Amino acid sequence: MKRIGILLFALLLLSGGAYYLYQKNSANTKGMVTADRGFTVESMDEITNIVLKHPRLQPIQFSKNGKSWLLNGKYLVNDAVFINIEKALVDMKMLYVPPKAANATVKESIGKYAIEVSLYNNSDQPFKTFYIGSDTQKGEGTYMLMKGEEQAYVMHLPGLMGGLRSRFEQPVKNYRDKFIFREKPEQIESITVNYPKSESSSFKLVKDGKTVTVSPTIANVQKTDKPLNERVVNAYLSSFEMLGAEDIFDAKEGIDTLLQLVPFCVVEMKKTNGNIKKSVFYSYEDIIWKDKNSRGPKDVAQMERFYAWVDDTDMFIVQKRVFGNIFLGYENFYR
Repeated sequence: MKRIGILLFALLLLSGGAYYLYQKNSANTKGMVTADRGFTVESMDEITNIVLKHPRLQPIQFSKNGKSWLLNGKYLVNDAVFINIEKALVDMKMLYVPPKAANATVKESIGKYAIEVSLYNNSDQPFKTFYIGSDTQKGEGTYMLMKGEEQAYVMHLPGLMGGLRSRFEQPVKNYRDKFIFREKPEQIESITVNYPKSESSSFKLVKDGKTVTVSPTIANVQKTDKPLNERVVNAYLSSFEMLGAEDIFDAKEGIDTLLQLVPFCVVEMKKTNGNIKKSVFYSYEDIIWKDKNSRGPKDVAQMERFYAWVDDTDMFIVQKRVFGNIFLGYENFYR
């Protein structure tokens, strides 16, 4: 009997130990779930505004505008870049909890260099704020800390190598949409194209219902009696559907210098809703090579890039391989 009692006591001890380990493991699992959910949302539908505050860069705000997102209330976002933020906010997971001895050091670093991320949902107050610290030394994840919490975590995107900080640490221009024209043919009422150095090539294309006319913009240029090439007209109108820039040129002195030059081409589009879009193009090669002087459509084949001054607001750098088809001359529309 005494032996049975000892065995029962030992069994109780083992059971108690097993229960303790189970509870500890369960608590750790719950901690992991809390960490994952603390920094993320189920979907971007939960968010109407995102505010990023960087210790060195200017603050950035993303605000939902229908199905799109606006940058600082002014520009459409570059979807190819913004998706990196979206994926982090929805899919990032906890990689591990930093050792207890390192937590204070991690928090101190976050306090100095963190990017503050605040998420809003139709309210003046954020429903979630957290801080993004540096990437880990091995670069497999990023230190993050929820506002008001003590424990930092290392977060990552499963299946992808690298930290997450760079997704939230870009200059404003990198987040901007760089499309200059994104108009379907049915949205266009007229297009006026002027070549200041080759006026005879300048033209105005006007749509009136299903009728399209193309005429010279200069009075002393005689109208051709050749038939209009409808195939060229249709292709030309379609070429304005997806015209994006390579980069944004934001050097103020360089912009001021460009605006003093005679442009290569001026394109003014009137849309059916009454809006007007104007782009002034300067030859990139003419500026780099002082002996060049591109004048009109016939010179486009030898050109690679242009500066584009859009709506008297922004200067872009665009490639000929993307924009080349819009630099036609009056004579190109006739058989």
